[in-house]
Amino acid sequence: MTFARYSRNQEVSVYYKKAYNTVWRIQPTSGVRQDRQGEAVNVKDDVILEHVATSNYLSNDQIKYQNEFGAELEVSCMAAATKHKTQVLLNES
Repeated sequence: MTFARYSRNQEVSVYYKKAYNTVWRIQPTSGVRQDRQGEAVNVKDDVILEHVATSNYLSNDQIKYQNEFGAELEVSCMAAATKHKTQVLLNES
């Protein structure tokens, strides 16, 4: 496994070939996920991107760094501490 440079979490990258480890699932942040399956996603909706192969979420630790494109924030794939079972259950009620 490759790790993100600063956070050392699972690295996220873009790849041009179709592969199972590049598939992401778009999850709503509120409501019962099973009931919302297949619904259109509005531009202003908050969503969670879930990596299908690992079931981990796309994460941002607000780690800012400079590269040839300017200032960017590092993203990684990890189980975020903010998605505890109680929070998930509250969102589904």
